[in-house]
Amino acid sequence: MKKIKGLVIFLLLLNFMMVSITASNNYINAQLPAQAADENNPILTLKHRIYIENFTNGVVSVVDNNSNHVVVGNVYRPATVAKNSSDGFWAAHYDKASDGTFSCVTAIGANAMHLKVGPTASYNPIQATAWTPKQISVGINEDYVHAGGTYSDSMIYTSIAGGTNIFGGSSAPYVGNPVKYLTANGVWESLDTYFNNDFTKPIPKRLLIEVYEASTNNGTPDYIEFENWAKNDSVGGIVQSENGRVLVHYPNGTQKHIADIIQRVQGTGRFGGSEYAEVGRLRAAHPGVICLSTSSKVGYTTNSNLRGGFQFVPANHAKYLSYDLAQDSFIGRDQWGIISYVGATKDALYDSNYIINGEVSYNPIWEGVAPLFTEYINPRHIPGNPMDSTYFMVSTDFGVTWNHPTEILGVTDATNSLVATWTNIRLYLN
Repeated sequence: MKKIKGLVIFLLLLNFMMVSITASNNYINAQLPAQAADENNPILTLKHRIYIENFTNGVVSVVDNNSNHVVVGNVYRPATVAKNSSDGFWAAHYDKASDGTFSCVTAIGANAMHLKVGPTASYNPIQATAWTPKQISVGINEDYVHAGGTYSDSMIYTSIAGGTNIFGGSSAPYVGNPVKYLTANGVWESLDTYFNNDFTKPIPKRLLIEVYEASTNNGTPDYIEFENWAKNDSVGGIVQSENGRVLVHYPNGTQKHIADIIQRVQGTGRFGGSEYAEVGRLRAAHPGVICLSTSSKVGYTTNSNLRGGFQFVPANHAKYLSYDLAQDSFIGRDQWGIISYVGATKDALYDSNYIINGEVSYNPIWEGVAPLFTEYINPRHIPGNPMDSTYFMVSTDFGVTWNHPTEILGVTDATNSLVATWTNIRLYLN
């Protein structure tokens, strides 16, 4: 890597800034959980920026708050056109940028990054199919090398290896980070203003991601803990009388009960991208998922049995994909834990209606809501240094003792998985 300075466009970047911005959630006709009000009105501190030259041999660089650039890779093949997000990535409906615009980082992982570029529309679950998110992606070196010449026109293929740098490394962004382009007048503006809902336009040549760290008056959370049970589950030989809690903890000792578990995780699946993340690390995050790896980092592989991990998903997302999009996943499946508001029950999970009594099934909602599904969690991995990474530990005795997880590969379930013995899962945030 080398430092570069002096290019005119670099001088246009803003200096260090700290701002307070409203929630990144993109819903209307739904409430946010009151227990997480502070986390959804955070103080955002600019950590760095990711600058991408979207043309062949263009640079990808990380820009610090003194406008120093460190080149971390090059562009093999630029993105030329935005595409429709797939139904499987319905979560792209749920978020917008932390500055109030709609163009944002909508998924981050050890193997890819997705950038939502429109439309400028809020998500109304009462009219769930009214619009389709538009996106481009930023890909890892392995995407290009192993694509066999079959490339997507909506992906920026880079020379950056999976699981490193902006892809699950030290400079990974967060969901909800704003995405901008350089105007002809030399000003960085949201991609909202460039496309203006006309997605036939070519992708701009210069893009910028502003990477912010979110905090509250209590500081930045140091971990999030999942009590891995729902009401009436038998865990550790004890029938639980209440749902397990989702707790956010701060370095000053403050701890808040922000959500409930209404389905516990008890197994693992072959989640793509876990091959680029070490055991116990965050594989990916987006407005509808937290994906954790139980497989070793092996890099590119066609052997799906070398992959392993599990996910936490918000309840409405689980329902919509399971019933309305017929994905037959999540509900009643041991590879997924399901999260909802404090005091929720699992009953509505088994009602195929997404809208119940005129409301989204689980309201207040958790889709695209901080600190779980936007702004606070990123797949930061520092090799050999879990304490400076985003990583998780597990307990089998309700938090009395904690251990790093062991490798668990492929598909496992409650009948054969160590995950079924986990009473608590604690995700440490850098």
